Amino acid sequence: MKSRPIILTLMFWAVSLFSQDYLDVIRPFYGMRGSSGTEAGVSPIGMGVNNALLGNPALLSYSDKAFFAADLSFDQLQGTSVFNSDINHSPLELGLIFNSLSYVYPVHVYRGAWVWGINLQLVNSFNSISQFSAMDPDEGFQYQYLNRETGGLYALTAGTSVLYTMNTSIGLSISYLNGKNAFATSYSETDPDDIYTFDRYLDSLQVSPEYSGFSARLGLVSELTDVVRIGASIEFPAIISVTESSSWDELEWDDDGLEYVIEDESQTGLEYTIWGPWRLGVGLGFTMAPLELSLNYQLHSFTSSAFSGHVIDPYSGRNLELIIDEEIRDNVQNVHELSASLLVSLAPINLSLAASFKNDPLNYRLDNTIRLDTGISYDFSSGLGITLAIHNEQWRSDLNHTLLSDIERIVEVENSFTKLQFGFKYTL
Repeated sequence: MKSRPIILTLMFWAVSLFSQDYLDVIRPFYGMRGSSGTEAGVSPIGMGVNNALLGNPALLSYSDKAFFAADLSFDQLQGTSVFNSDINHSPLELGLIFNSLSYVYPVHVYRGAWVWGINLQLVNSFNSISQFSAMDPDEGFQYQYLNRETGGLYALTAGTSVLYTMNTSIGLSISYLNGKNAFATSYSETDPDDIYTFDRYLDSLQVSPEYSGFSARLGLVSELTDVVRIGASIEFPAIISVTESSSWDELEWDDDGLEYVIEDESQTGLEYTIWGPWRLGVGLGFTMAPLELSLNYQLHSFTSSAFSGHVIDPYSGRNLELIIDEEIRDNVQNVHELSASLLVSLAPINLSLAASFKNDPLNYRLDNTIRLDTGISYDFSSGLGITLAIHNEQWRSDLNHTLLSDIERIVEVENSFTKLQFGFKYTL
């Protein structure tokens, strides 16, 4: 019987359990999937209050009546390996979650408009699944990678907007961010043909960061004509304090079922601060009753993300701020997002459709993330309105590994995130 071979693997924890890297900096700002893909904000009727407060706060000025709004959703997450994998099914997760709660209040003014709003919103769902399994062609054992991430980032946002000229509005919103993440990644080997003395080998990492911080944004909307509207928004870099716990286990079971602990490390209470990307958006809107069309572009400046903390890299002895700055320059790209939305208002029924395309900050391909939103709402004469919407987001990621032969294989993983959303709005 042979011993278990040593496999050279490219794992997510390849740096060190106790060394943060650039992925820890940009992870909380991935996706921001709570809002739709029209955040530059030039289509006020078709936008919910969450997209105004979290996208372009100037849109609040178009609300002429106070209202409450809330929604829940049934979420489905699915991850599929598109490599030649032995896994013949896709991992699937289902769940019912809370999305948002909003209140908008227009202040009575003699001229123009002055509107306040407050909103509690899930802005980033961290959920993702990816796995890969195959036989090693060099040594004849089964190996598998599994990556799972759960959690969410919520924003409690307050904002205001003023119509300060006859056709131009400006707005400001500030968010308190809070949430947590739990991600685990593992590499395992098994010996189905009983070639080696080991029965199973497992190398796993679990990391649980908790987040709290602030972000702010400004917005402007101006009506050039009765038909054409332009909008612009800027979100300042969010500052988030992170408290992190992590553990690393390397275990082996022999043919007799005995467990051997090769490595067992853990850490709690690691603290550091991260700054997120600038977000700059512009948009153009057209209103031709009963239609509203909005075209938008948004730049997410991930290359401006930064790390701060009194943490020393255990290998080089250098401050991690300098190391992570270099990693961001070498590995992170800005994200370019193109989006469009269409609203059909056939009172008391409204139909909406939105789509967005953007690249991943680690891989420049505009189709890395594709999102489609569609919805229908009905407004009752009592002031109650109900909404049903479907949101689907497809994104791609890589699960890379290197075998004993030193041949690196890139496994492309496709994830699908579908949200069936139920909401209501009550106008006071």
